[in-house]
Amino acid sequence: LSTKEGGRLLPAVTLQERPDRIPLSYSQERLWFLDQLQGSEEYHIPMLFRLRGKVNVTSLSSAFREVVERHEVLRTVICSEDGVGYQKVNSSETWGLELMDAGNRDVSNDIRKYIDAPFDLSIHHMLRSRLYRFSEDNHLLVIVFHHIASDDWSESIIFNEFTKLYDAYSNGHTASLPALSVQYADYAIWQRKYLTDSVLENQLGYWQEHLSGVSALELPTDHARPVLQGNEGGTVSRCIGEGLSLQLNELSQSRDTTLFMTLLTAFKVLLYRYSGQSDICVGIPIANRTQQEIEPLVGFFLNTLALRSDLGGDPVFTELLEQVKGTTLGAYDHQEVPFEKVVDRVVKTRDMSRSPLFQVMFNFMVDDQVGDQGEDTITLGSLELTEEPFEETTSQFDLSFDITQTGDVLDISVEYSSDLYEEGTIVRMLSHYESLLASIVLSPEATIGELTLLSPSEETQLLDVFNSTDVGYPLDVGFVGMFESRVSKSPDGIALSYEGTSMTYGELDGLSNRIAHYLVSKGVVPDSLVGICLD
Repeated sequence: LSTKEGGRLLPAVTLQERPDRIPLSYSQERLWFLDQLQGSEEYHIPMLFRLRGKVNVTSLSSAFREVVERHEVLRTVICSEDGVGYQKVNSSETWGLELMDAGNRDVSNDIRKYIDAPFDLSIHHMLRSRLYRFSEDNHLLVIVFHHIASDDWSESIIFNEFTKLYDAYSNGHTASLPALSVQYADYAIWQRKYLTDSVLENQLGYWQEHLSGVSALELPTDHARPVLQGNEGGTVSRCIGEGLSLQLNELSQSRDTTLFMTLLTAFKVLLYRYSGQSDICVGIPIANRTQQEIEPLVGFFLNTLALRSDLGGDPVFTELLEQVKGTTLGAYDHQEVPFEKVVDRVVKTRDMSRSPLFQVMFNFMVDDQVGDQGEDTITLGSLELTEEPFEETTSQFDLSFDITQTGDVLDISVEYSSDLYEEGTIVRMLSHYESLLASIVLSPEATIGELTLLSPSEETQLLDVFNSTDVGYPLDVGFVGMFESRVSKSPDGIALSYEGTSMTYGELDGLSNRIAHYLVSKGVVPDSLVGICLD
């Protein structure tokens, strides 16, 4: 017996009797539907590695093929009958590492096309890889997964197994990895068999109560929201230094919360200040590997939790932090419910212009895999592998904040929808977030409306530059006298122009005098209120 759900214990995930048509997991089913509806380029997961030293291409290819052989989900295709999707596991024999001689060429565009090339989920392996050769000791390895068969946890499994296999093969040894007791297809069958609505009823009731009537987040955008949500996007990054990071850790410890909860609470304050809304719902990813037997598996286990907070009444930050802490812990207790079932239970009408329940994601990770040679570098004999950054050009949500803690530094990466935002807007938003964090550690007992959002340069611009409006007008002459002086000096000068029509100062003076005499004839005297009607 394993995980407790809905007041009863569920069986552990074990080898299942496989029907002719293996069902999709709930997560796979949602992603397959999206792929059929509009494609799924935003669900491609790329990894790029610079290889310095002599590469054993045969061992490299064999290592990847062994990983694909070990994990059925990487060689599983999705077929359908009568609109219902099902899994079919293929052989690993047709998988191959692509080789390309790059020479001295700039291959950045080629790499982009390779990463963005659509997966045909009905025929393609869910992992593809290409090795670019620049010289004998300089290569670039590009790996692309489809999210329907992988997640962040899976990436680590694949990379760790691949490096162990390559190290063994390149040294003429036999690789030995522990056997897998189950495969992802077994999990999908188990999930359909045991995670039924009746079993999950208590947990679904929690989410229905927690999310009922949740408001869509209406952040100010640079462009009008399209009728159908697109996937074009961009990425902006920022680093928060050691000093502020340590202060945030100290604040979290003093309030008996995690750094994640503190950063999430600050993020919700940012959204509140930007939108003016007090009902703020944010999505967070969770590994959802609560059972030991699925921990070593590659697959799409990742689940999504929707965390809703009430920021009304201008609470102090520490009070809001306690609320977010309680909400987060409650969500963790109900995390096994597939997000797809929560959406089906809570959302009555789908809006194709935005994702359901929440429009922004927040993710926090701790990176403790730093090699001896430097950040993200490992050594395999004479070969050094260094992970290279890659700029995303797609976005699953309006905004996705990803914060990675590396040592005492926080690296923030924001993936944004370019249908809605310009890059400069997101750069400012990141600056505001850092200013907000600095204000929080200085005044955690301040209300969320009192916390500083602007950088010092922005405060100077708004309070001093924009308000420096003094003009040297004569103080002993009223407006009418100044206008009449201008009329006498430049009666033929253009006073007004609009859509190709213009009026001189002399014409304007004559017209205004006629209106003035008319008002006087109607009894208007100084300090009378006169209504003005304009189109």
